[in-house]
Amino acid sequence: MEYKKAFDLIVGKVEEELVKSGYTKQKVDADNTNELAALFTSSNIAYTVVYVKDKQQMVLRSCTMTEEGPDNEWKTLATWLYDDTFANHKDAESIANDFVEGVSGTVAIRRAKQVKQKKKKDDDGTATPKFLAKRFVTYFPELRDEIKNEEDCYFPFRGATFAKEHIVPKLEGYIVRASKPELEKLAGVFNLQYGNGDVDTRSIITIVILNGLTDEAFNCVSEFFDADLGKAAKAARKYKGKTVKPEKPKKKNVSKASNLKNS
Repeated sequence: MEYKKAFDLIVGKVEEELVKSGYTKQKVDADNTNELAALFTSSNIAYTVVYVKDKQQMVLRSCTMTEEGPDNEWKTLATWLYDDTFANHKDAESIANDFVEGVSGTVAIRRAKQVKQKKKKDDDGTATPKFLAKRFVTYFPELRDEIKNEEDCYFPFRGATFAKEHIVPKLEGYIVRASKPELEKLAGVFNLQYGNGDVDTRSIITIVILNGLTDEAFNCVSEFFDADLGKAAKAARKYKGKTVKPEKPKKKNVSKASNLKNS
């Protein structure tokens, strides 16, 4: 099986698995003509599948994501020899299955948790409201220009206002029309962004975006939330449509002894 076809098969299988967890395939060129490359990113981890032509190797790598993109400190997770002189479709399937396991098995889950815990330890989440907004461009391409306009006109980025005015109105219609796989993918985006978001981002997800949905839309997507977001979204839902007033300081009771002292 020709190596380009094998590469496409492997990448397709990996993509099929990663999109379930909210990963997005990025348009990317290989570093040089000696490689074929595909890149998948979430808010905290990036995976790349590479075919190195001169070494005839299929390689799966991962690295940590930053707000600017992958940190490029790639770690090799698996390497397979693929010589298309004699390799066949079965060989490509075997590599694909191994790579899928590499991005979805217990080791991958542990890897994601380690990155998530490290970020929370450092600064309680690094995904910002602007980073959150950009994650929805895949669903609503027109957001790209709207985000740029927000950046040009306001500083800092008005995350809550932008979500309320530009994301919520689009999201409602998308959710009620979405298929189950589409809802699972969307929920995966929310799960990742909530798990890795800063305090503002988490509040925008629960109080602004999710509370901005009708009960019908909310129930459709919340079915696929993980434990952390599910609990937070349910608690925040109690405040939907309500104005939360600051707590009034309690009046101090003046004791009789104090009254006698001051009399």
